[in-house]
Amino acid sequence: MQIPKLTLIAAVLDINDRYTREHARRVAIYARRLAERISLNATAVENIRLGGLLHDIGKIGLSAKVLNNTHNRLSDDMLAEVRRHPLMGVAVLKDLDIPAAVIDFVQYHHEKMDGTGYPFGLKNDQIPLGARIIRVADCFDAITTDRPYQQHKSWIEAVAILRQISGTDLDPELVAAFIVDIKENLISPDD
Repeated sequence: MQIPKLTLIAAVLDINDRYTREHARRVAIYARRLAERISLNATAVENIRLGGLLHDIGKIGLSAKVLNNTHNRLSDDMLAEVRRHPLMGVAVLKDLDIPAAVIDFVQYHHEKMDGTGYPFGLKNDQIPLGARIIRVADCFDAITTDRPYQQHKSWIEAVAILRQISGTDLDPELVAAFIVDIKENLISPDD
């Protein structure tokens, strides 16, 4: 696997959506920190970091209408398009020299613990651990950064939201470990 090529692939997102590129970088850092905190081995940590970096790569296939949406509510067609991005990500990555685990993390990063996520409605341990880690990091970053349709919240507000959706959306053990990391390191995703 050639890391510079993966970085270049992730940078392609910047062409259509600068937010997604920076979001992916932060998610990769948060996901790596969480994987290290729960004592995963070096290979797993690196795969999770790469999964975090590439988790939204499928967004390169989204229409400008979706990417530029400034409303809180998407139309049914726009929502269906957004829900295809994990599968589009798999299509982009499947023929590259990328570990299968990384591709799985991209594919399953929107699955929820209660089975209401997408694209397959997996639940609990059916969702790969790396995808559950990326989901926590992804949610936290989405809450704490400005988006076209929402203003950021403080890390304290974000922690409260993570606790609220823990168990239904997010893995509660991972949320607890992530909160410890955030409190110890604040949010500083620049490491």
